[in-house]
Amino acid sequence: MEWTPEGKLLVSEHTAGTVRDISKGGDASESKPLAFHLRGPAAIRPTGEGKVLVAETWGGTITDIANGGDARKLPKLATNLKGPYTLAILKKKIFVSESRSIFMTQITCLTLADRGIEPKVYISDIPARHGEPGLTPPESWPDKWEKYAAAGCVKNWIDDAAGRDFFYLAVGNLGQIFRIKPDEMPEQITYSELIDHPNTLVAWGLHRLGGMRFHPPSGLLFAVQPEMGEVIAIDPAKPGNYHFQPPVVRGFRMPTCVRFSQDFDKMYVCSSADGVVWQVEGFLD
Repeated sequence: MEWTPEGKLLVSEHTAGTVRDISKGGDASESKPLAFHLRGPAAIRPTGEGKVLVAETWGGTITDIANGGDARKLPKLATNLKGPYTLAILKKKIFVSESRSIFMTQITCLTLADRGIEPKVYISDIPARHGEPGLTPPESWPDKWEKYAAAGCVKNWIDDAAGRDFFYLAVGNLGQIFRIKPDEMPEQITYSELIDHPNTLVAWGLHRLGGMRFHPPSGLLFAVQPEMGEVIAIDPAKPGNYHFQPPVVRGFRMPTCVRFSQDFDKMYVCSSADGVVWQVEGFLD
């Protein structure tokens, strides 16, 4: 999910290939998709310059859906990516998570140059495991796929921390969250080097992680734990082991994304198993 500057709350329907405006709530089947014929739409990120970017995981592209309609006819900001999933924008640089193989992912940096987009590997060799059916194209599902259904997700998640000069990186299958400050780090770094880099690891011991979002009024980072059906709060100012930290909300079915209302008083959580976006209040109590 993501808010646009015009106040629309958009949601990606990953397997349906659409992005819908759910700002008014209600039955989404009664609303016309903003964009359709997308190939595995995932993260949505407005650029602040009139573009609304969507990562097409199965299409390997980043597409501008600001004008809506048939995605096959919409402009592509980047192509030939490998399973792009989440996006962050810092200082006119775009950071995107890619699945380089079933066991390894990376964060790629895209910068605008005179001759177009220049992709560069930023964080490499991030460990991963194969994605579960439903989050990968049907033709990639293994035989007897049911035994792999809870095998985890290859995705890593990034959040640009409400426009600050850093972003958060969740290494989903390892239950770790890092604070990444590009101005204080090498132009390229491996996961093993990142582990040893000072003041980067802010949370560990978490269950498998899904989407996350920084909450500016509280200074907390909220992340979903899909297989646990929970949302957990992390205090980045106090790095630590969150293995025994109780969740702030529980009872969802495979939650994948968390966002907040524009006044930050309400939390919205995507529940992918039942096709519902839940509204939660009192999560700071």
